[in-house]
Amino acid sequence: MKKLLRFFLFFSYLVFLAYFIILFYVGKNVYLDNKKKSDAILVLGAKAYKGSDYNPCLFARVEHAVDLYKQGFGKKIIMSGGNDIEDMVNEAKIMKKMAEELKVPSTAIILETKSSSSYENIFLSSKIMYLSGLKSLLIVTEPFHSPRAALIANKLHLDYTVSPTLTSQCWNRWKFGSRFFLREPFAIIYYFFKGRI
Repeated sequence: MKKLLRFFLFFSYLVFLAYFIILFYVGKNVYLDNKKKSDAILVLGAKAYKGSDYNPCLFARVEHAVDLYKQGFGKKIIMSGGNDIEDMVNEAKIMKKMAEELKVPSTAIILETKSSSSYENIFLSSKIMYLSGLKSLLIVTEPFHSPRAALIANKLHLDYTVSPTLTSQCWNRWKFGSRFFLREPFAIIYYFFKGRI
């Protein structure tokens, strides 16, 4: 019984240690913005609506990507997101609508409409890029999510940079105390054991 207790305590200590090491890594990289001119700007999807309005967190991602596009950081914008079951809409299509309202021509927007996770956002978009002759990408998401996105892109051996949006309510309201930030280590641990990072 004592051996079992010792093992449990040791295992709990390792999980606790791993969590805080990863939390430190995420915290250190939330504001990393190493953007460079790329073939495509990739916007990672999220819940499309909050009530009857656009989800302001997703809109912040799209708005940042549009700003980067207008500054010449990408020739195309890839909107990546599958079906939002709760709202019964497709995230990528709603993001396209947002971008068009911000005066981006529809010809500059490419849709990836099948993904249901961050890994699939990047993996399926990379397949579209390959077929479209696009070789480099600039990933846009929120600060808490950006380090994991970079790990995924690195695992897939992509030519990428990242530029997190700094105007999202999902980040700015609580920042390092937000549930989004505090749960990222668990997502990274899960992705590690799934071989996705």
